[in-house]
Amino acid sequence: MTAKPDPSPAPKPIPESSLSGTSSQINALIGLLSGQGAREGYLAGLDQAVISLSNFLATVILARQVSPTELGVYGVGFITLRLVRAVQEGFVVQPLSVFGAALDDRSFRHYATSTSLIQLLLAAASSLAVATCGWLLTVTGNDVAGPTLFGLWFALLGWQLHEYARRMLYTRGAVLSALLNSILANLLRLSLMAYWGSHDGLSGLAGLDAIAWGALGGLGLALWSTRNYWSRDLSGLRETWMRNWSFGRWVIGGTIANWLAVEFYPVLTAGMISFAAAGAYRALQNLVAPIHMLLRATDTFLTPRGARLFQKNGWGAVSRSMRLIYAIAGIPVLGLLALAVLFPESLLRLLYGETYLPYAGGMALMAVFYALWFSYWPLQTALKAVRQSRPIFIANLTATFSMFTIGIWAIQRWGVYGTIGGQALNSLVVSAILWASWLHFRREARATSQTYPD
Repeated sequence: MTAKPDPSPAPKPIPESSLSGTSSQINALIGLLSGQGAREGYLAGLDQAVISLSNFLATVILARQVSPTELGVYGVGFITLRLVRAVQEGFVVQPLSVFGAALDDRSFRHYATSTSLIQLLLAAASSLAVATCGWLLTVTGNDVAGPTLFGLWFALLGWQLHEYARRMLYTRGAVLSALLNSILANLLRLSLMAYWGSHDGLSGLAGLDAIAWGALGGLGLALWSTRNYWSRDLSGLRETWMRNWSFGRWVIGGTIANWLAVEFYPVLTAGMISFAAAGAYRALQNLVAPIHMLLRATDTFLTPRGARLFQKNGWGAVSRSMRLIYAIAGIPVLGLLALAVLFPESLLRLLYGETYLPYAGGMALMAVFYALWFSYWPLQTALKAVRQSRPIFIANLTATFSMFTIGIWAIQRWGVYGTIGGQALNSLVVSAILWASWLHFRREARATSQTYPD
């Protein structure tokens, strides 16, 4: 018996090009989440988690054992450390991350040695500067800001050198070594704070000294971890300086302007209201401090990686990495902000007792500020990776103008709440300018080359 033919049409075969394209996309995604770069990203996140958790615990320890004024001293000193970090970023760290990531081992040793000499000079100069300014303020009668500034010389010296060595490890992909350095330094720091607290020796300045001692303890391990990155050839110092300056001058301007636009507000609050008000700000900010872990991890990890991607594959590769960062980091950032807004009183009582409950209403403003900050932070890192740092300077300079006009008025009018509201406004200004710049650069890239699709 002859079988009847099936009247239904035969299924059309799936084109091999479609199968190949889908397979390549799946493989790319798997590689992105599980490859060497992803493992480095996870370690970078863990590294920043250690640093962020240590900063969080240090603030909690201080807030429970010292007065709001002493907490304000610590907070203002900590913000001053970030100012020096802004200068360090432009002079040495960001040029090292961008240029050093693409060098072979021999070239990197020469470049890193010259950059390290620049870092030593910077650390010594900044320590001497704060000690001198602090002494002058003290002898002229300022018995709070003067001793605080003078006491920072030790923290600046130790912390800068340790941070530089850590970032050098990031540049060469040795993220695990950087993580071990962070663990050692912060264990020493918190152990000292706990010891001093149990012997009634804890204060705002003592909290800053603990940073220095922890950094010096980690520096020994950092120097051992970077022993293969040094060269005895000290030539090329001038060339390295010019190279770093040609790129880093806009980074310095941008990071200092960013410090003024975002982080100088609590310093203004201490000067215009009191150090106790700055302490209240620090207590509120500490509730969302884990977000700093994601922001710093993005900067330390994505800058050298983005620089390598840009050199090999152009704008499109950096753009894709940036979008992935926003997608992955956005979930925990928004989740933490929502938690802080919904339960501010409970969190403040849990961490500090009753002292800072009157400021619980400021958490909604703090959440807006941090959400706007996050809206441009990965983008800012991507701009540095593609060597377009000028818009960062312009954006933060514009925001600084806003601070010295609207921001000062807001602090005078609403105190701590005005401080947070001014920071939120500045972050909005920076975000708008940076996104406009990114879209402009992307359009130019598309118009001039077909190798930069995104």
